[in-house]
Amino acid sequence: MKWIIRTLRIVCVTALALILLAFVLVQFQQNLLRWRAERLMADVHRLRLYQSNWADAQQLMSRWGAWGHYDGNCTAKDCRYAILLTDQSERVLHFSNPATIKWLTRLKAYTLYRWLGGRDSIVYFAFVVQDGTIWRTHVYVGVFAPPGSLDLEDEGYLLIVDAKSQQALSDSKDGAHVRGSEDDLALHPYYRAGRPGGCTSCMAVGITYSTRTPQAEIDRLTSFDLSCLTRFFSCKMPEDLMPAAKEWHIYHDDELYAIDQLSKSLPPKACDIPLWALARDSGTVLVVDGVAVLQESHDGASNEWAAAKVVTYIKGVPRWPIGSTVKIQPFGGQMTSPPFQQEEHVALGKRYVILPAEDTYGTPEAFGPYGRPPESVDAEEIRLPRCGLQEDSPEVRRELEKGFAQNDNLRGPELR
Repeated sequence: MKWIIRTLRIVCVTALALILLAFVLVQFQQNLLRWRAERLMADVHRLRLYQSNWADAQQLMSRWGAWGHYDGNCTAKDCRYAILLTDQSERVLHFSNPATIKWLTRLKAYTLYRWLGGRDSIVYFAFVVQDGTIWRTHVYVGVFAPPGSLDLEDEGYLLIVDAKSQQALSDSKDGAHVRGSEDDLALHPYYRAGRPGGCTSCMAVGITYSTRTPQAEIDRLTSFDLSCLTRFFSCKMPEDLMPAAKEWHIYHDDELYAIDQLSKSLPPKACDIPLWALARDSGTVLVVDGVAVLQESHDGASNEWAAAKVVTYIKGVPRWPIGSTVKIQPFGGQMTSPPFQQEEHVALGKRYVILPAEDTYGTPEAFGPYGRPPESVDAEEIRLPRCGLQEDSPEVRRELEKGFAQNDNLRGPELR
């Protein structure tokens, strides 16, 4: 009996020692990751778009070369460089074969790792150098929120904040999807922020900010609470990881609903997005004359279409010949849910600047049977987004030029 008790004591002490050792090792690597991440972010916040030069980029690459990489050539003329910091579990997932990962999953190794304070963590930073200066930056921070209880079936979820710079805050074939509503530009014209749909195992916030955003705002949008990498009681919401997200209520649907309800008694709002922001984000801007107003009805609803003559282009590649006729559909208003938005109209004989989004023109088939205009004018069709119809005037032209001045000529795609 004494031998059994002694053996059990040794086994228990050994098990406790192994658990303590595992805890210490896990905590050490998490704190080391946090220490590195904080220093990386301090370096990031010293960069200035279009101002930090090739020497600054080289210094960053030299300091973080053990965690950095680039594809192809990396010179002062063109360079795309990325730095990746991860915890040990991410490295195991990256370098292990599928059979090993399956075996570890069966043993609940990752759940045990999280109970010991481990956080599946990624801190990623990328930048683009063009013609001797830094033109783009991209920061991604992901940290796992572990199970809230000793439940082997609870796998937790991932908190993600993704912030990148881009010259135009609109979707394009060369760039990543820009999250958030275009209407948000009325509140903050230098950035858009939103969450993805369909992610059942994550809470994610995507931020896209203009390359001409004031530096203080960039610093705010890329400031993270990196204690989320080491807290024993983990961060639970994206705003815990990035404090700036608190004001957006992105994962607080009840708060957003209450805000919307307050606007129910207000009249529909007219265009309130700064015109310079729309000009910055639009790929094509042209001047047209209204020559006819067309009406059609579907199921009792009236849609206004207008025939317009193309006068000139002031941005983008000419898609429709000057002097040709196009069909345009102004924004028809929005009264189904608050905040309500006022419709826009074309008047005959007036000259307009129109700013169609890339996905608002095409063949009749592209719009489907209920988006078709009357067939009384044979022309290509353009649907205009909200604020996409502006009366031509010197003041409007000045605002457009302010927006155009914020565009650049990046070679290659935007950072994703």
